[in-house]
Amino acid sequence: MAEPTTSSRGVLRWGILGCGKISNDFVMGLALVPNAQVVACIPQCYDSYDALCRDPTIDVVYVGTLHTYHHPHTMLALSHNKHVLVEKPMALNRRDAADMVSLAKSKGLFLMEAMWTRFFPAIRHVRSLLVDGAIGDVHAVHADMGFAFPSSADRIWKRDLGGGGLLDIGIYPLAFVSMVFPHEVPVQVHTVGSLSDDGVDVFAVVTLQYPRHRYGTIQYSCLADFREEVTILGSKGRLVIDAPAHTPTRVRVDRGTGDAELFEFALPKPAVSASAFNFGGSVGLSYEAAAVTRAILHDRATECAEYPLSESLFLAGLMDTIRRDLGVVYDADFTPSYL
Repeated sequence: MAEPTTSSRGVLRWGILGCGKISNDFVMGLALVPNAQVVACIPQCYDSYDALCRDPTIDVVYVGTLHTYHHPHTMLALSHNKHVLVEKPMALNRRDAADMVSLAKSKGLFLMEAMWTRFFPAIRHVRSLLVDGAIGDVHAVHADMGFAFPSSADRIWKRDLGGGGLLDIGIYPLAFVSMVFPHEVPVQVHTVGSLSDDGVDVFAVVTLQYPRHRYGTIQYSCLADFREEVTILGSKGRLVIDAPAHTPTRVRVDRGTGDAELFEFALPKPAVSASAFNFGGSVGLSYEAAAVTRAILHDRATECAEYPLSESLFLAGLMDTIRRDLGVVYDADFTPSYL
């Protein structure tokens, strides 16, 4: 088996597979990471994705293509011994995600689903507060996300592109629930929602019941802008991740003493060379990029502890369950019986 190509110069060399809006923002976030260098997609172009993945000067590939291509493009990069950071969702279903994880592990390569929210300083602080019992025993978590997507947003509204709200935005509130109740499987999952004429999910409300009288509720919609806060309720108080929770900068803790404690975490300033970002808070992609760079270059790790592959697989399976309840089926599922 060929060894992965990791630079011996103390610099991680990135190739960008897919040059859409999120890839553009990721590259600008990457510019803030000292030991990272983009060597493909912008400084150098290729006539095929295969050529990019074959390039021996690339150590890690960022996959920022449409949902339907996350699995084949990640498998392509891994097959050429490249580490991979793939945009969320990791794949359209758990089976394909498991294929990706299996190949990465067999080759000793780094692989991570790009759940960038997990690497914001505000979220690191939230996790520390929960571990320290700042609000006592956690009883419930509520999270939501919603955008009024235009009819022209094909990646949302077309089933053959892996469209629908769950995989694009619903995964964020689900990841907050799995963060609050780590390594736990809900005993029951209840879903209500509706589908478009093309068979993609327009909105859903999901309740996840856990042992010991604990639960999580999430909701998402493609038809309206939600405030997007996360509220975590415990026996000794509540913790609120202020909007927008997927790019958080403010955390409030209310212990029932009258005054809530406020923690603020300013976003970094964009690199001097950066152009306008496409999405709000995208400069925070630098946190994720720095974590991946550190994991590969310095820790020689094949995943990040903040968002391990086991959690990606859990969420992929959970989303399979939710899709089954909603009636959303993609061609990648082959037959409805997969769900």
